[in-house]
Amino acid sequence: MNSGKLINFPEKITKDIKTYQEKTGITTFTGAVLELIRKGIEVSK
Repeated sequence: MNSGKLINFPEKITKDIKTYQEKTGITTFTGAVLELIRKGIEVSK
């Protein structure tokens, strides 16, 4: 089930996410955020 959430990122984090998005070829900002969250969760296991 998907749940909509509004998240406001600090400007520095937004820039870092956009850089990651361009570097990895992810087509959307949301996709880049989700991938970074997945990676963070995997590392914390």
